[in-house]
Amino acid sequence: MKEIFYYIDEAGSLESNSDFFILGCYKTDTPEEIRLSINMLKEEILNSPYFAFERSKFIQQGFHACKNHFDIRARFYNLISTLNIRAYILILNKKSDFYKKLISNKNNPTDIYNKCIEKLLRDRLIKNRNYKNNLIFEQYGNKLKKWKKNIDSVISNIQYRINDTFGINLSYNIEIHNKSDINLSVIDYLNYLFIQFYENKKIKQRMIENFKIIEPKIALVYKMDKDKFYDKNKRINIKTY
Repeated sequence: MKEIFYYIDEAGSLESNSDFFILGCYKTDTPEEIRLSINMLKEEILNSPYFAFERSKFIQQGFHACKNHFDIRARFYNLISTLNIRAYILILNKKSDFYKKLISNKNNPTDIYNKCIEKLLRDRLIKNRNYKNNLIFEQYGNKLKKWKKNIDSVISNIQYRINDTFGINLSYNIEIHNKSDINLSVIDYLNYLFIQFYENKKIKQRMIENFKIIEPKIALVYKMDKDKFYDKNKRINIKTY
C-alpha cells in the first residue's frame, strides 16, 4: 500500500494575543528524500565561511524560521521550491465575527483547534483513503499523551465518515514529534510566511519574494472565518485579507 506522509504544525497560538491562527500541513510520499535534502543544506551552512558568525546560533536553533538569519531563510525557501511536497494552509482571523461566535458558543481553544484540524485534513484523507496515511503533528503543549488522544479522536471521526460514505476503513497512523524531526521545519517555514503577512503591518519585499518562490508548492489556502478557498485556479492575494 502506498504511504502518504503529512507534517502538521501551527503558528499564532489560540491562547495568545495574536490576531491570526495558522494551521498548515504538507504532504509527501518521499519523506526520506526531504530529510536528506534538508540535512545536506544544514551541512552546507555549517561548513560555509559565509555563515561562520551564525554557526553557533544555528547549531542551537536548527531550521526555525523566526530565529534564522535572513540569508539562511532565503536558502531554505529556495530548497522548499525543489521538494516533492504539496502544502495546505488554514487561516483563522481571531478578530472576526466567526471566531467570536465560536467563543460565545463556549468552544475552548482545544475545541477550535480540533475544528481546524478537521477542516484542514478531511478532504486530504478522503482523497487518499486508499493509501496508508501517516500524520506527524508538531508537539503542542506539555501533555503529550492527552494531546495525542485528542488528535486520535478527531481523525477517528473523519475515519467514521469515510467508512460511512465509501465503505472503507481508513488506514492511518498518528505520531507527535518535537522539533528534532527536521522535516517539520518545512511547515514551520511555510506558516511563518503567512504569519508575517497577516500579523505584521509592513510586509517586507523579501518576504513577498520568498512567497513567490514557494507558491507553486501551495495547493490550497483556506480562510476559515470567510469560508473561502484559494487554489491553482484562484490564487490568494497575500497583501490583503
